[in-house]
This record gives sequence, structure tokens and C-alpha cells, in this order.
Amino acid sequence: MVMSLLLLYSMGASAAPATTRSAAPDPPVRVWFNSDGNYQYGDRAKVYAKAAEDGNLVVLRADASGQVRVLFPVDPNGDQQVRGGKKYELKGRGGREAFVVDDTTGHGTVLAALARTRFQFSQFEKNGHWDYSALGGDAGRADPEAALTDLVERMQGTAGHFDYDVATYTASPAPRYVGLVSPYAWGGWWDPWYRGYWYGPRLGVRLRFGTPFFGPRGWHH
Repeated sequence: MVMSLLLLYSMGASAAPATTRSAAPDPPVRVWFNSDGNYQYGDRAKVYAKAAEDGNLVVLRADASGQVRVLFPVDPNGDQQVRGGKKYELKGRGGREAFVVDDTTGHGTVLAALARTRFQFSQFEKNGHWDYSALGGDAGRADPEAALTDLVERMQGTAGHFDYDVATYTASPAPRYVGLVSPYAWGGWWDPWYRGYWYGPRLGVRLRFGTPFFGPRGWHH
């Protein structure tokens, strides 16, 4: 009886289907920012991209006012090819960060498009550089994603299919400092000679009870 039960159990166990956990496949292309895309005016933004397979990449940016710029490639005749599975930091000219946040407030949009065939940039090029007037000026203001995908379609032409990913960033005004700040903290104060704030060490001279007084502060007349 015990042997029969063991035999039946082993047969049932062998007949049970095996289950495996499958990882979700990587998207064809991804684009993202440092700092979770939260920037202040004047910040240097880093942009990253990754493709699942080898292909040709173009990355466009529409700022909060709708102005369109090309982040990758840096020049129209630059290398478009990227390797699948490799993370790229999209550098600006001279190896600097992808762009400086010049939006005073609002949201900007970055679109990365990947295609097997090369993108054609001749209608957007002038003297070896990007012709930003041909990219549409403030075309990305009303619907940035639609405006950028339309540009990619024109760059791809009738050559074939492309995949894309969109990421948005937030821009806020830089913090403003008002009033006197202790020179022991960081040396910023109101200087009436310059009619503004002065940052950094200075040497002021004034008379106190008939005796010259030297100190690291501005003074009022």
C-alpha cells in the first residue's frame, strides 16, 4: 500500500509542468536623466541612452519654450551607430554634459529614436552643423512628443521603421540670495559701489573715530 502511494506520487510529480520566471525584455531604446530630471536654471544636465540591439540613434530635445535641439549626434556627419546593451552618456561638444538647462521654468522633453537604417540629416544641415531654423524653431511648444516624432519621421524618410522613447525633465528658477550673508559662511554681501551682490573676498577701508579700519566687508556712505 505504501509503495503504491509512493509510485503514484512520483508519477504525478513528474507529470506536473515546470514553471520558470521569465525576465521582461528590455525596450528597444531607453533615454533618461541624472537627478531624476529635476533641474534648476543653469544646471548641467546629463542624458543617458541604451538600445536593446545595435542600430542608429538620434536624440532630440524640445525645451520648455518649444525650441528644438539635437543632442546626438553632435554634428550631422557624426557617428549614429550604437551597440545593443551598452549604456551611453550623450556628451555635448567638447565632452561636456548634454545640455545646460536654460529653461527658467516648465517642462522639457527629450526623445531618443533607434532605427536599423541610417537617419538622413541633409535637410537639417548647414555648413557641417545643425540648421536649427530647419528644425522648426518653437514647433515643440504645443505637443513636444508629436513635434519630435515628426522630425524623426522626416529624418528616416521612407527607409523604414524606428522605435523611440521619451523622457521629460522639470526646470525651476535658481534660488536667489537676498540680504547680508555672514562672511564667515561664504562671503556674500551687498556692495553699494557695484549696486549688487558681491561674492568672494574683498578688502574695504573706512574711517572709524579718525582711525583707518580694514575689514572684509563693503561699506555705506
